Order: sequence, then C-alpha cells, then structure tokens
Amino acid sequence: MRRLNSMAAALGAATVLILACGLGSASAAAAPTGGHAATTRQQAANVCTSAAANSGRPVHGALSRDQVHHQLSGLTGAHREARGYPASGVADKGPLGGGAPDRGLLTDIHPAQGTSFKAINGSDGSCATQSVSTQLNIQDGSTTIYTPTMYPAGGSCVELVTVYTLSGRSVSAWDWCQSVTFEASVPIDSAFLGTYTDGSSSAYTGRVVKTDATTNSWTAALYNYRTGSWDTLFTQSGQNQSGRDTGWDINELYSQVGSSGRAYSCDAMAGQTFESSNITVRINGSWTPASSANSDTTYDSPDSSFYCPDRTYQMVSAYDHWKAVG
Repeated sequence: MRRLNSMAAALGAATVLILACGLGSASAAAAPTGGHAATTRQQAANVCTSAAANSGRPVHGALSRDQVHHQLSGLTGAHREARGYPASGVADKGPLGGGAPDRGLLTDIHPAQGTSFKAINGSDGSCATQSVSTQLNIQDGSTTIYTPTMYPAGGSCVELVTVYTLSGRSVSAWDWCQSVTFEASVPIDSAFLGTYTDGSSSAYTGRVVKTDATTNSWTAALYNYRTGSWDTLFTQSGQNQSGRDTGWDINELYSQVGSSGRAYSCDAMAGQTFESSNITVRINGSWTPASSANSDTTYDSPDSSFYCPDRTYQMVSAYDHWKAVG
C-alpha cells in the first residue's frame, strides 16, 4: 500500500465517491430552493440523528453478489494493476495518494476534496445526505467518479460509495476487511429515487455504523423514505485492511488528462452538482454534526489537481456540508 500523503500536497491523491443542485439534484428535476431546501436538509438531518428502526430488510433493488462482481470487479482490478498492487493485494481505494506515471497508469489523476473524519477513540459511525444523478454519463473508460463516498473513522469494514462508471451508476458498498473490493450495490434508477429519496430532491441518506465491537462488525444502510426505516445494503466484520483509523466524506475521482491539459472527467461533470450535507459522526453511540472537533480537510487535493477549469468547490458549512459544481 502506498504511503499516506496530505491531499493538499498531492495532485494525484483522493477518492471516493455526488451530485445535486441545492441538496443533491444533478438529475433533471429541479432542486428545492430557499426555505424548501433548508427544510429538506433539516428533515434529512433528523433522519441521521433520529431513532428510526432497522427494517430487517435488504435494500430494495440490490444486485446479487455475482452481479456486483461482474459490474465492478473489473474496475477494482484495473485500479489495483494501475497502482502496482498484486491482484490479491489491497486495492487503491480511498485517498491514499497518487501512483507513479511510469507504472503505465490507466488514470493520471486521483484527487479528492471534502470532509475528513479525525481518528477519535470511540468513533463508530457516520451518516450523510448524498446527492445522486440519473443524468450523469461517463463517456470514457478512464474516468470513475466516487462521489460522494463516505467512510467512518474507527477502522470500519465498510465504505458507502456513490459510483459512476462507463458501465452505470450505483450506490455501492466497499469491503475493507475481507475481500477489499465492492461487495454490494444498488442501481441509481427511478425505483431507487422513489424509495430512497424524499421525492423533493435527488439525494439519499446513508449511514455506516459499528454493530458489534467484539467482531468489528459494520453495516451500511439506506434510509427508506417509504417505510421510515433503515434498509441494509451490506454488513462485514473482521480486521480492517486500510491501515487507517481516520475516515472521510469526499468528492473523489479517477481520470486521465488530455493533451489540452483538461481532464476527461470534466465532460461528465459539466453542469453537475456534487453535494454532501448533514454530515454527522457517531462517537460512543452518540450522533453529532461534523465540526472542527471531529473533522478537518486532511485528504483534500488543491483545486488544480482536478484539471477542470470551470469546476468550483466550497465547504458550505465546516465540516457538515460541501458542494462541488462541474
């Protein structure tokens, strides 16, 4: 595994994996504005901190494990090979730093920006409202967008990733403890939007929490707005293989830079808004908004590392709300 570098210093560092206008509306539907947007954000925030029950049901529309591997394992393998990892080694997932160009990289850049979760004793979960889009289309195989992607501090076994690739769009779960690859996924389609968004914005609320400290078991779940409960996407336990106790909720991507000096990912992101709000962390079982007490920007790359001249980024509210456009 590569050395952990400060994202502010590394042009090629970043990850994972988020689109909306206002609160997650990169889709054709207009995002809520003004007071409606504020109300929607507050409702979603209440979801993260509420006592909504686990439904005991899997996420509606989730793919089988074989389908997940068919769609996403090739992507994982490509990133491993590109960064010089053996097929059975730890893949290049998460803001670990850039690879060396003399390795014949499939991607030239791997930047990220957003909220980083500090390593605090008792960290056992995170939750956020993440934008999704049915309109974003990847046109080249070198571009992969993991945005938003959320990984709680505390040695989690699971990362919850919004994934955009040439083969499709999904909300997926990355296993950090056993296979170190994607192990669960649900397509972003009309059925997903009708179940896991509130109907007024193209944004879902997801969380990853520790469910058993003895086995280091973690569960990724999506809030079902139809039933008012949490549906399970993926659960894993064991020894974390990322080598980190920190975490993140970030805008991350892989892409190549053309001869013009502009990244191919710019075409896919043009006009899109990637956003994560109501970012919340759980420490010793208690939820609290992301703030300077528990978060920072350790994994941030500079704006220039995205090689997208029209792209804008802002930390709307430190550190519980960030937004990137284009």
